[in-house]
Amino acid sequence: MKLPCETGVWLILPCIRACLVQELMEKGLSQRKVSTMLDITPASVSQYASKKRGCSIELGDNAVSSIRQLAEDLVCENVGHMSLRMCDICMQVRAQGNIADDDGTPCPRDLVCNISSSRNPTHVP
Repeated sequence: MKLPCETGVWLILPCIRACLVQELMEKGLSQRKVSTMLDITPASVSQYASKKRGCSIELGDNAVSSIRQLAEDLVCENVGHMSLRMCDICMQVRAQGNIADDDGTPCPRDLVCNISSSRNPTHVP
């Protein structure tokens, strides 16, 4: 059984990171600075920047907008919970409907996860 978060890790997260890397580099940050900010290797940043990794799906306008805002917040050092922000963007991508679940059932995160911003009033962007 393939869990929805497996799809997120193997398909969606690399696309989000690729877009985020490109946004940060467009803001003038070096690959080394981006790798430090995102806690990934410089080689990974290079692969995202050159589109050798993370370009397997198209991100919707909402996700791209959220990624741009996250990039801006990272530059301004105004990110409280990076993992929540990334998870929220992944949820936006999944909501687009072009990521097929194996059995068509809703994401268990929608049913039981307690870190979703919609269920967590203390969520800090």
